[in-house]
Amino acid sequence: CEWQRAAAMGKLESYVHSYDAFSSEVLEAIRPVYNDLSAEALLQRCVGGFNQNNNESYNQLIWKITPKTVPSGSTIVNIAAKIAASVFNEGSSIHLTMLYSIGSKLGHNAHEYCRQMDENRITIAEHRAQLATREARILRRQQKSENLDILEDMEDLFYGPGIDDTV
Repeated sequence: CEWQRAAAMGKLESYVHSYDAFSSEVLEAIRPVYNDLSAEALLQRCVGGFNQNNNESYNQLIWKITPKTVPSGSTIVNIAAKIAASVFNEGSSIHLTMLYSIGSKLGHNAHEYCRQMDENRITIAEHRAQLATREARILRRQQKSENLDILEDMEDLFYGPGIDDTV
């Protein structure tokens, strides 16, 4: 490898590849995607690593349907993956569509239950996203610091000079 030879000889500063890593067509096709993914606003949202909600993740849904502790074949896992993808994209109401497609009769309670499940899922996801924002983390840090300051002030009242413990 030319790069390895240049590294071994200590000439990396002046090294230039003798080939293009991507053709110009591929480079033109992926450049907008790269620019979008490296936008400052998007990267700022990822600061701190609080950008994945494991409870709503696709894999978690698959293993909830078919746990790893229960032996099952690839057919069952494939079915679970398809159901999980449907639930992940459409919410709990997709269960009603599946049941309807196999001829089940569904009442008002089934629709209401799925609506409440979807509403709760969205509320919890929004709450967790709000807790993970930079502003929320800063506010929690400030509140923690203020609580520690209050405790220190109270400690000074009880352990300050001139306090007589013999009373």
